[in-house]
Amino acid sequence: WQSFTLGDVTMDGVINVIDILQIINFILDNDSPSDIEFELSDINYDDNLNVLDILGIINIILEI
Repeated sequence: WQSFTLGDVTMDGVINVIDILQIINFILDNDSPSDIEFELSDINYDDNLNVLDILGIINIILEI
């Protein structure tokens, strides 16, 4: 069993711009998220991936 951190979309143990780029790919339909990727991407828990989730990850990165 492995646990993941909200915002760590790439599941590499680091929340950074790569996670933001992955969410952008999901939003633009360039890639489809797995269930866990969707959960880790949906920062505001509204069941949608959008700019609000990107802003949420930026806030996590900046520790706001």
